Amino acid sequence: TSCVFEEKAKIFLSAQPINKKNSIFIDEKPIFRIRKRIYFVLISKEEIENPKLKLQVLKLDKKAPFHGIKSALGIDINRGPHKQVVKDYFVVHKAGSYVIRVFSYDDLDNPIAQEYFWVEEL
Repeated sequence: TSCVFEEKAKIFLSAQPINKKNSIFIDEKPIFRIRKRIYFVLISKEEIENPKLKLQVLKLDKKAPFHGIKSALGIDINRGPHKQVVKDYFVVHKAGSYVIRVFSYDDLDNPIAQEYFWVEEL
């Protein structure tokens, strides 16, 4: 597998399902619509051994009580058969600035990767 990014792992986001044929639709400046699916693919240069992962989406909000961060979504996901690629989608219901983070259940303190994105009203 050849990766063209510097990080050990990277999350790519798109408003369309991501696969080899439509990878051109990956958004450079990810801005999405509320209540619409946001597809992601996590690509890791190293194999992710643990099949159980935690997907966390945080809303960046200066009014939030905990350092300007509010939890918007936290779910368990399965890695799937490929140890270097994880694909799925999620939905956000409020406009704002967000960060998606994916953790291995072996280490819930340090994300495998994270990516910032924005959600706008319809």
